[in-house]
Amino acid sequence: MKGQKIPYLLLHLLSLCAMLWGSRERQTVTGLFSKDVILPCPFPPGNDEVIYWKKENKNVLSYYEQKDQLEGQHPDYRNRTHLFHQNIAHGNASLKLSNVTLTDEGLYHCYVGTEKAKTEVDVMLRVQVLPVCALEYQKTETARILKCYAFHTYLTPNVTWVRGNAYIPETGREETRNGVLSSVRSDQNVINTSDTYYCHINLSHDNWTAVWSMHDQLSKAEGSSAVISCEYSNNALRAKDFTVVWKRNKNASISVLASFNGTFQNHQPRVQIIQNNFSLRITDLSVDDSGDYVCNISAPHSTRLSVTTLQVEHTGNTLTIAIVTVTVIVIIVLMVIVVFCICKKISFWRAPKYSNNLTTASIQNRGIHKENFTHHKGIATGQKLQPFKTPEN
Repeated sequence: MKGQKIPYLLLHLLSLCAMLWGSRERQTVTGLFSKDVILPCPFPPGNDEVIYWKKENKNVLSYYEQKDQLEGQHPDYRNRTHLFHQNIAHGNASLKLSNVTLTDEGLYHCYVGTEKAKTEVDVMLRVQVLPVCALEYQKTETARILKCYAFHTYLTPNVTWVRGNAYIPETGREETRNGVLSSVRSDQNVINTSDTYYCHINLSHDNWTAVWSMHDQLSKAEGSSAVISCEYSNNALRAKDFTVVWKRNKNASISVLASFNGTFQNHQPRVQIIQNNFSLRITDLSVDDSGDYVCNISAPHSTRLSVTTLQVEHTGNTLTIAIVTVTVIVIIVLMVIVVFCICKKISFWRAPKYSNNLTTASIQNRGIHKENFTHHKGIATGQKLQPFKTPEN
């Protein structure tokens, strides 16, 4: 058998022969819609393995001469099948089927022939559909938009929006169908960033809630480090399968920075998730790091998005701002001092003063003789006084 090309019809004959003799097993496997599933097919190890997977009259995958034979593969399974080649010699002919659809459901037949034995396994595949919900945040030059999604639902779900404590209407909606399944997208414009927004999706047997909130802007200097906090609830962290994803939204472009899905992963340099509180640390900041940073913590029944705007300033700009600030303060102080001195001078000139240049006429007009005026002047100046003379009649 080795080194010979097995005709396509011969594979069918081998499968029919295996139904008449050789071992036969049957298993039931449940796969999730749009996910990957593995259909098991164990066999006694041997040489010159021939593997043939089919569903009804469709050729799912054939393997012989130590490689996949894809010429006769049905188009429904193209680029979706995978054998574990390294495990075939150990008796494993299991098939990995990717991106499972509803039409994949049904009975699959696995035939394996070796020099020692022939084995056939029947696998019944059941496809289960689990609705997938998500909240997406987008920022453009003119608006902030929230998009609430419900994928793969048999019935169109009810989507409601709440801002603060008040129900608000959605600002956009789109529905699509894929066979018996439907998907919904509901949009909401963020009017006030100080408000908290809620998206509630009512499914047939379950409910799902998303929360969006925005923190105060964080300003940092170029070359420094920043720690951006992530808002979450303890209930989300107690969930069995919660995930954390950090993204940056800048100029309508979204970049994934770091994530946690059982293990911590960094997808960009200079970033790291702090393990005890899921905050994001960024080192050696540059101006290009400015933007909206989004922490997304998701559990099976909820999602929370917290947004922080990071503004990174040039070091030169920071120094310029400091110099300008100090200069303005100095100018203000000098102006206060000048005004104070002017006010003091005006008050001094307005105060009453004695005059030594009074004329005789002015003295007589006041009814005071010159001698009396001299007497009063002497008192004022501390000179030795002459006896006071009474005016003669």
